[in-house]
Amino acid sequence: MIKYQPTLGGVQAWVNWSVSVLFVILVFTLQTGYAITNVSVAKDLSLSMAQVGFVGTIYTFVFAITQLVSGSILDKIGTRWVLPLACLVVAAGAFLFANAGGPKMLVFANLLAAVGASFGFIGAGFTGGQWFSPLKYGFMFALVQLFASLSAIVGQRVLGIMIEQVEWYVLINSLAIIGVGIAILMLFVLRNPQTEQAKYKWPGFKKFFNELFDSLANVISMRDTWVNALIGGATMGTMLGVGVIWGPRLLVSGGMEQGQAYIVSSLAWAGLAIGAPLFSWISDKVKSRVKPMMFACTLQLLVIMIILFNPEADTSTASTFFFLFGLMAGASMLPFTIAAELVSPALIGTSAALVNATQFVIGGIMMAVPGRVLDGTGLISRIREGTLSPLDFSTSVSVDFQWAMAIMPVTLIFGLFLCFFLKETYPQL
Repeated sequence: MIKYQPTLGGVQAWVNWSVSVLFVILVFTLQTGYAITNVSVAKDLSLSMAQVGFVGTIYTFVFAITQLVSGSILDKIGTRWVLPLACLVVAAGAFLFANAGGPKMLVFANLLAAVGASFGFIGAGFTGGQWFSPLKYGFMFALVQLFASLSAIVGQRVLGIMIEQVEWYVLINSLAIIGVGIAILMLFVLRNPQTEQAKYKWPGFKKFFNELFDSLANVISMRDTWVNALIGGATMGTMLGVGVIWGPRLLVSGGMEQGQAYIVSSLAWAGLAIGAPLFSWISDKVKSRVKPMMFACTLQLLVIMIILFNPEADTSTASTFFFLFGLMAGASMLPFTIAAELVSPALIGTSAALVNATQFVIGGIMMAVPGRVLDGTGLISRIREGTLSPLDFSTSVSVDFQWAMAIMPVTLIFGLFLCFFLKETYPQL
């Protein structure tokens, strides 16, 4: 009897990639849905602005920390059993979030969801790397981002409409049920290719974790991987800060109606969806990773400054600049390609995880700092006429948001500076 051997790039490859992307869509819908539901959650559970930012930040930081291990786990074991389990963990976290009675349960729910979600984006990118030609790795990663961004757009718009008709916890519970369905589907159809992961034998917990940390140590010991990851963090982190929480709030502070502000800010995700494959294509055309990265980072910096200085812009103008901001943020996918080109094939998952972890750590900072500034709490407080003056969010005006979000252009300046030290990794034939 001849055993069926699925071919790379064939039907099984697309099936594996597609169900992995479904998991990513779920994760991104939950992540960006927080931008829609956090107002209702805060109202029902009596949360302050600092608590709203903190709950989002907990998810982001746990997500980022877990990423450092998730990539190595995928390198060792593959996606066959890891992704379905991770999807179930996300669903459990979403269910607990929807039924939380206070901030402590929200934090725990986000912690659980973050652990599972850390395998989503990296898992889909890893699947593309395993089932398709190495030359298509960067483009397949960009396609993952395209679908992730589209899900963020659709999610924001659909949830923005439904939140006015359905309670927020009903929406989150529904997403949890969908998550269970995706996990079951993955159990039936997801497979590992005939690689080392398919032959992997469980060595015991001690040896397994030693192997994980050895892989991680190999990646983080390289200077270039850190330069690359920090650039990706600066570009994608600011995108997360704008797209998940602060973009709509800045527009509302400028006088835009809340529903319209959600629609306008969602265009940043539309830009990201187009920008990710676009910059992958441009990079191959100009035969350089560094030049497109530097160009995009420069324009992203200019656009965020225009957005911050014009919070009262009309709908068409604001839409244009939010779209351009996301379009330039699409270059944040290039660091995944660069990371893969800096390491051996056995460490691709770990290198991608380091980039994604850094992106979400910086994204967490971009989400948390403005909330702390607006509340006038913590080490970073708003300085008003020489004194620390807490602000009531309901009375905050455009200038307060401009001050609070000033960390975003500063972060992009840092990313642009690092581009001058970024190693060119485009394959020289």
